[in-house]
Amino acid sequence: MRFILVSAVASALVIGGGSLVMADELTNLGSDLKQDMGSMASEAKGDMASDHEQMKENFKAKKDQMKDEMKAKRAKMKSEMKAKRDALKAERQEMKSTAKAKNGKAQRKAKEAVESTTSGPY
Repeated sequence: MRFILVSAVASALVIGGGSLVMADELTNLGSDLKQDMGSMASEAKGDMASDHEQMKENFKAKKDQMKDEMKAKRAKMKSEMKAKRDALKAERQEMKSTAKAKNGKAQRKAKEAVESTTSGPY
């Protein structure tokens, strides 16, 4: 009887000990999974942050490029308009000088005509 009792106790201890070992392994597995999930989450968070920074830098670069292009276009248009304005000023000045010359010529002819009629044989 003693032998049966010792065998039963020994079996109970082996079975109970096995379940304790199994429970301990499950606990360790749970903490390992938790650590793995935490590290994966932090990696994903880091990747998302770097992607966000990269997108932000790309957007800023495109914005600066567009600003520079607009500045160049504005400067080009300004210089073209200045050239046109200068050409119109030169044309206007030429027209004024031509009109002045014609007016001076007409006045001389009129004066000569008056002189020729007044300086006659009377």
